[in-house]
Amino acid sequence: MIFILKPKIMKKQIMIMLILSVIVSFSLIAQDAAKKMEQTARDAYKELLKETDKNKDGKISRAEFYAIWKDKKVAEEKYKFWDVNKDGYITEEEYVKAVLDIGRKRRK
Repeated sequence: MIFILKPKIMKKQIMIMLILSVIVSFSLIAQDAAKKMEQTARDAYKELLKETDKNKDGKISRAEFYAIWKDKKVAEEKYKFWDVNKDGYITEEEYVKAVLDIGRKRRK
């Protein structure tokens, strides 16, 4: 069965399809950017571990974190931010989540 559309209706359908294509494209670009940002955060955490994780347990303890700061008050403020679950360690997941949250806030 062949459907013949009036030109006006066909133009509307084409416009709707184009708009949906653009929306899907932007969504895919945003997802790709989020994945890249997450990977960058993971890479940054690994670099931070190289400098701070003296006992090589894969997470940053309060003492290890404080050791990289001259000002202990600043260290305390920063540590409270990064240790999301307040267990005394900054893990890769906490670090990545915090970085992504910062990125989302900046985009708003």
